[in-house]
Amino acid sequence: MESDRSRQMPRLSASHVVEAELEHLDWATRQPTLRVFSAGYWRRRVQAIQCRYELTHQQGLRIEQILRRLGDPVE
Repeated sequence: MESDRSRQMPRLSASHVVEAELEHLDWATRQPTLRVFSAGYWRRRVQAIQCRYELTHQQGLRIEQILRRLGDPVE
Protein backbone atom coordinates (compact mmCIF):
# COMPACT_ATOMS: atom_id res chain seq x y z
CA MET A 1 0.00 0.00 0.00
CA GLU A 2 1.30 3.46 -0.87
CA SER A 3 1.73 6.04 1.82
CA ASP A 4 0.70 9.67 1.37
CA ARG A 5 4.35 10.62 1.08
CA SER A 6 5.09 8.22 -1.79
CA ARG A 7 2.11 9.51 -3.78
CA GLN A 8 3.22 13.13 -3.58
CA MET A 9 5.61 14.25 -6.24
CA PRO A 10 8.66 15.83 -4.62
CA ARG A 11 9.28 19.46 -5.47
CA LEU A 12 12.61 19.89 -7.18
CA SER A 13 15.12 22.63 -6.59
CA ALA A 14 16.44 23.20 -10.09
CA SER A 15 16.70 26.93 -10.48
CA HIS A 16 18.27 26.75 -13.93
CA VAL A 17 15.34 24.69 -15.25
CA VAL A 18 12.82 27.09 -13.72
CA GLU A 19 14.65 30.08 -15.18
CA ALA A 20 14.63 28.54 -18.66
CA GLU A 21 10.92 27.71 -18.39
CA LEU A 22 10.03 31.18 -17.09
CA GLU A 23 12.05 32.85 -19.82
CA HIS A 24 10.19 30.85 -22.46
CA LEU A 25 6.76 31.41 -20.88
CA ASP A 26 7.41 35.10 -20.42
CA TRP A 27 8.38 35.43 -24.07
CA ALA A 28 5.57 33.20 -25.38
CA THR A 29 2.82 34.99 -23.46
CA ARG A 30 3.96 38.36 -24.86
CA GLN A 31 3.71 37.24 -28.50
CA PRO A 32 0.33 38.15 -30.03
CA THR A 33 1.00 36.07 -33.15
CA LEU A 34 1.81 32.96 -31.13
CA ARG A 35 -1.57 32.68 -29.45
CA VAL A 36 -2.03 29.32 -31.13
CA PHE A 37 -2.52 27.90 -27.66
CA SER A 38 -5.19 29.30 -25.40
CA ALA A 39 -4.48 31.27 -22.25
CA GLY A 40 -5.61 28.15 -20.38
CA TYR A 41 -2.75 26.16 -21.92
CA TRP A 42 -0.17 28.74 -20.84
CA ARG A 43 -1.76 29.02 -17.39
CA ARG A 44 -1.46 25.23 -16.93
CA ARG A 45 2.21 25.40 -17.98
CA VAL A 46 2.89 28.14 -15.42
CA GLN A 47 1.00 26.32 -12.67
CA ALA A 48 2.94 23.13 -13.40
CA ILE A 49 6.14 25.00 -12.60
CA GLN A 50 4.60 26.25 -9.35
CA CYS A 51 3.75 22.69 -8.34
CA ARG A 52 6.91 20.89 -9.43
CA TYR A 53 9.66 23.24 -8.31
CA GLU A 54 10.69 25.16 -5.24
CA LEU A 55 10.70 28.76 -6.38
CA THR A 56 12.74 31.68 -5.20
CA HIS A 57 10.88 34.83 -4.21
CA GLN A 58 11.86 36.47 -7.51
CA GLN A 59 10.64 33.45 -9.52
CA GLY A 60 7.34 33.57 -7.64
CA LEU A 61 6.94 37.22 -8.61
CA ARG A 62 7.62 36.38 -12.26
CA ILE A 63 4.99 33.60 -12.10
CA GLU A 64 2.43 36.06 -10.69
CA GLN A 65 3.26 38.57 -13.41
CA ILE A 66 2.77 35.98 -16.17
CA LEU A 67 -0.52 34.81 -14.65
CA ARG A 68 -1.77 38.42 -14.48
CA ARG A 69 -0.86 38.88 -18.14
CA LEU A 70 -2.92 35.79 -19.01
CA GLY A 71 -5.96 37.16 -17.18
CA ASP A 72 -8.55 35.42 -15.07
CA PRO A 73 -9.42 31.84 -16.00
CA VAL A 74 -12.75 31.40 -17.73
CA GLU A 75 -14.74 28.63 -16.14
